[in-house]
Amino acid sequence: MQIDVRIMYNGKEIDAEAVLDSGAEGIYCNTSFIKKYSLPTYDIEPPVYPRNVDGTLNKQGAIRHAAIL
Repeated sequence: MQIDVRIMYNGKEIDAEAVLDSGAEGIYCNTSFIKKYSLPTYDIEPPVYPRNVDGTLNKQGAIRHAAIL
């Protein structure tokens, strides 16, 4: 399921679409979205290794950064 969302950051309004996934183990954001809006990130340890629905590791690799939105 996809819904429209508005992110408020540093006085800016960013309109985006979010995907609701009741089986998700966390909240993730595409790196191109972070770069497009110059959102600050911080390193996370240990990294998160996302898996696909079939249990294989995601080809994008480990998640090593997070953002507070």
